[in-house]
Amino acid sequence: MSRYTWLLDPGHGGIINGVYQTAGKRSPKFPDGKVLYEGVFNRDVVGRIIKLCQDNDIDNINLVDTNEDMSLRHRVTKANLFHKENRNSIYVSVHANAFGNGKDFNSAGGICSFHHHKSRSGKKLAEILQPHLAAKTGFKDRGVIANDRWANFYVLRKTWMPAVLSENGFMTNLANAEALMTCCVRQKIAQAHFAMIQKVEESGL
Repeated sequence: MSRYTWLLDPGHGGIINGVYQTAGKRSPKFPDGKVLYEGVFNRDVVGRIIKLCQDNDIDNINLVDTNEDMSLRHRVTKANLFHKENRNSIYVSVHANAFGNGKDFNSAGGICSFHHHKSRSGKKLAEILQPHLAAKTGFKDRGVIANDRWANFYVLRKTWMPAVLSENGFMTNLANAEALMTCCVRQKIAQAHFAMIQKVEESGL
């Protein structure tokens, strides 16, 4: 029996009729002309997390089960309304990072997990998640980072439940971006998130 309901948020939009729904939030072009769209990546990873949860009878909700780019307020309001009625819920927001002007692949790489600086439960989530992400991907471990002035994420400030936000590699780092294009690495990222979910389901927050 599931201890929590996991509210999974794939950041940004997907593709509708061949059109990416979010301005920016993509890699530079690869030599073969392909582009990594963050919202597409996020949805793929969240779909894989959901499959792992379903296979193990863990309650979960996809907060954005559409390719539309739903506003941050919409995502958080939906989560908070669910939490108001059910209480035992946890918010997980999945992203890929970027740095610089987005026109080249020369930025730093790595993987990190964010929590609100006043949330002890959020910190615990991030501290469980981050080692699994670093081990599974082999990306540079950028550590656990508190949501603060320079990373003032709305979904960590406004949610009423424990929340964590993962930045799964840099789209503006060639090695990271090439890896994020592969099913293998996406599955590993999903498995890292699921390892966190399993741990918290077993021991609680």
